[in-house]
Amino acid sequence: MDLQIANEKALEILRKSSHPKGFLASALAKDNYQRVWARDGVITGLAALSTREEDLIETFRQTLITLGEHISPQGHVPSNVGLESGEVSYGGLAGRADTGSWWIIGLCLYSKITGDKSLLEKYGQEISKIHALYHAWEYNNKELIYVPLAGDWADEYILSGYVLYDQVLRYAALKLSAEMYGTEEWKEKADKVKHAIHQNFILSEEWKNTGIHPIAKKYLINSHHDKPYFPASFNPAGYQDYFDAFGNALAIIFKIHPNPESCIQWTSQNIGTLVPAFHPAIGEADSDFSLLKQNYRFEFRNYPHEFHNGGIWPMVNGFWGLANFISLSKNEAEVILDDLITLNAKDDWGFNECFHGQTLQPCGVHACTWSAAGQLLLSNSLSKGFYLLD
Repeated sequence: MDLQIANEKALEILRKSSHPKGFLASALAKDNYQRVWARDGVITGLAALSTREEDLIETFRQTLITLGEHISPQGHVPSNVGLESGEVSYGGLAGRADTGSWWIIGLCLYSKITGDKSLLEKYGQEISKIHALYHAWEYNNKELIYVPLAGDWADEYILSGYVLYDQVLRYAALKLSAEMYGTEEWKEKADKVKHAIHQNFILSEEWKNTGIHPIAKKYLINSHHDKPYFPASFNPAGYQDYFDAFGNALAIIFKIHPNPESCIQWTSQNIGTLVPAFHPAIGEADSDFSLLKQNYRFEFRNYPHEFHNGGIWPMVNGFWGLANFISLSKNEAEVILDDLITLNAKDDWGFNECFHGQTLQPCGVHACTWSAAGQLLLSNSLSKGFYLLD
């Protein structure tokens, strides 16, 4: 597949999804994708930064402003903002625990890479409120936030409690904002969050007697499962030890994972080059399926190997490719990029939201902005150099 053509097609999607108020989730008018979203917009914005294209970087700036202008007095960052109506959503039945972290990450990286410090000056108080809100969401003052069911990007999946992905994002937001504002308190908090992640998410025999949390130790003793990856989440009832590709990729990229090579090697041997959002897929005979089948908004999409339930997302694999690049070499990441481009090229460059985990047939929304962004972020990191956290 010609890389130049592939990236031109991806840039076309980003430009079709550009609006004066920011990036839309899709170039198509379907459901609520024609809005400025926090996580979609920031991820697309990171890809825009990697392209060095001034018009796309300006759209990212407007994305950050649109979201920033609608932060609640308590520090809630919108899940999405309507373009014409100005309607603001902070989540559906559950609020979103990842939007604040993504917004801070995006704002800090925008400022760091462009040299434009105006948004840092404009939104300093809002960032303080977001950090304070996250501290309140710890509930027990033990460094990890408690996330409700449907409380983040995997809003139709089954995770709740101490979700890996959300803890890693919070760490990165604290780390970056501490760097950009020179705030020692946030740096110290980032270190504490990282330590708590290690205590609670490392399920490896070599770590069993090195101060990990008693719940993690009990899991290891009772199950004898040695996990080279961080489990997706845990709560007072135990671990939900699915492999979370996004959470583990971010843990590697943000230098939290203690042994990324083993994690990637296990994934290559047990899953393959492209990774599903969560593994293994939940089958209809599995006990977790009863919860899964009730958690949807418009229509049920989490059939086995589809959507969050084992579906393959180009956006997720863009970050997974970055994790491979950082931890292994350019060669492994280039294989992922080639496979990722092959998926995005289906249906005449449909840039589908996700693909069936076994057949690789498209499912979900077409012309999905962050599917193009995942490809661009990985491609430009390999060719131009682009790092989310030094």
